[in-house]
Amino acid sequence: MKLAVDLHSHSGYAGGVGQIELTAVSKTMKLKGIDIFGTGDCIFPPRTEELKQELTEVSEGLFALPRDDSKFLLQTEVIFSTKLAHKKNKTIAHHIILFPGFESIYEMQLLMNKWGMKNTIGRPFITSDTQKEMEDQLFEIRNIHPLIEIIPAHVMTPDGIFGSKNDLVELSEFYGSFLPSVKAIETGLSADPKMLEKIPDLAKLTFISNSDCHSAALNRIGREFTILDVEQVDYKSIIYAIRQNNVIMTAEFNPAEGRYFLTGHRADRKGHTHELIFANKIPEKLICPVCYKKMNLGVRERSTQLKIDSIIPIPRKFMHLIPLIEVIAASQNLKSITSKRVREIFDIIMNIFPSEIALWQSDSIQVMLDKRVDQKTINQILAVKKGDFIFQPPGFDGTYGKLIIGDN
Repeated sequence: MKLAVDLHSHSGYAGGVGQIELTAVSKTMKLKGIDIFGTGDCIFPPRTEELKQELTEVSEGLFALPRDDSKFLLQTEVIFSTKLAHKKNKTIAHHIILFPGFESIYEMQLLMNKWGMKNTIGRPFITSDTQKEMEDQLFEIRNIHPLIEIIPAHVMTPDGIFGSKNDLVELSEFYGSFLPSVKAIETGLSADPKMLEKIPDLAKLTFISNSDCHSAALNRIGREFTILDVEQVDYKSIIYAIRQNNVIMTAEFNPAEGRYFLTGHRADRKGHTHELIFANKIPEKLICPVCYKKMNLGVRERSTQLKIDSIIPIPRKFMHLIPLIEVIAASQNLKSITSKRVREIFDIIMNIFPSEIALWQSDSIQVMLDKRVDQKTINQILAVKKGDFIFQPPGFDGTYGKLIIGDN
């Protein structure tokens, strides 16, 4: 059975956005074709109680709003921070944690209290003074319940486990004896399976893709997603599918769209009058020649440092996608995805196809949309489906790449 999942999101408690209503999330899930969505921030006590009050368990480990068939899975992002003996600075790495129920969340909160960790933001830190101490913390979390899953998030971005800030070569440097419990990684918006498949420590792990969204908007939820092959629609089947690499496909950002794809500095950096992007030769020691501050190494360069060309990769099916609402806006030469004209076209298409995912998987786009949608929009959709789009300039230094579709 195919299940489209997006298992990494955030609520307003993570900062940067206002509160996000689950009813709005559910509405967008249906339009996008997402079957299961990660709640975000589930171990932050106010969010825990909010979720418990609003959601009802409808199958083992999956939850829904009243009279609604969109399903939610309890999920948070946690930042582990520790001092590795061979590193000058603390190593900080973001992780997704999936929970089978509220009882396991409450036990996680008790652990954080025992460790003296602050649980006052949606994306909390779990700190330790040594790698061994952090390793013990990971085992204690896993031992709460055998179906808790800990997944390294956006692995190549600066704060990912293999990101440039950490400069690790092997996962064992961080995880120690916990490493066999790591079954999957999240590719992140600035990388795709092709970039990661020849990195030795990642080569045999499951790759999943998620939106990591902070909004219920049509260009945020499901901007990346994973289609799993599951036995039934419940939490256990999802976890088994992840652990056993039963991934049918992932939908990915083109990495050049991601905010950390290349090395560079934005024009609004202190001391800058213009942006600086390094697509080829990187300055020595990553020192910016304009402001003389250290830059973050781009994900493309970082993945190249780690890969070994002789590795024979596991076949992985994936496609690069652009959110449909953004494709429509580009076809209409409009910058705003909230424009009335853009939404009108989106609604027409959603009255023809059951969801956005169904549109992208269809081989009959021209036939189905002909004479109902203007031909330029159809051409742009077909171009994206064929991969005929680029980002110029690409993403760098926290800035998304600028989309160009076909000859547009």
